[in-house]
Amino acid sequence: MLGTELDIDRLVGQHDVTAICVAIGDNAARQRVGESLVQGGLPFASAVSRSAVVSRTAELGPGVQLIAGSVVNAATRLGVGTIVNTNASVDHDCAVGDYVHIAPGVAIGGGATIGDRAFLGIGSRVLPGLTVGADAVVGGGGVVIRDVPPRAVVVGNPARLLGDRERGRGTG
Repeated sequence: MLGTELDIDRLVGQHDVTAICVAIGDNAARQRVGESLVQGGLPFASAVSRSAVVSRTAELGPGVQLIAGSVVNAATRLGVGTIVNTNASVDHDCAVGDYVHIAPGVAIGGGATIGDRAFLGIGSRVLPGLTVGADAVVGGGGVVIRDVPPRAVVVGNPARLLGDRERGRGTG
């Protein structure tokens, strides 16, 4: 983007914008801006790198961004505005919510569920069949071996509770 939110109307007119892809790192801000623009009449466009690998049976929501080297396997669903960053993989039969950020090098095992606006830090791992709740944060290098509650902040190997976003402890 060539400006701030205040410049959007001007930029849309100047550049004949017909669709949007919102790449704000903060998940809640990406959701707020994306939904505002869609309500204003600009549909989402997805951005899929030529080097991303996507199964024919994967379902990609509007505004998904798949960065170079990312992998989305069979029967996985990615929600609206989700980012799968460099060399991250989402295995088969996963359900990934809206506005999730999957950082570089993350590996999500088959059948996992990732809640809306969750953030999985660089190089983290989620073992098969587990759930990371909405608005939760998995710190870089964290290895999730049990379900993570909504808004929890977990770190380490194995991932342990550091705090929760609701009470102002942890990140976010």
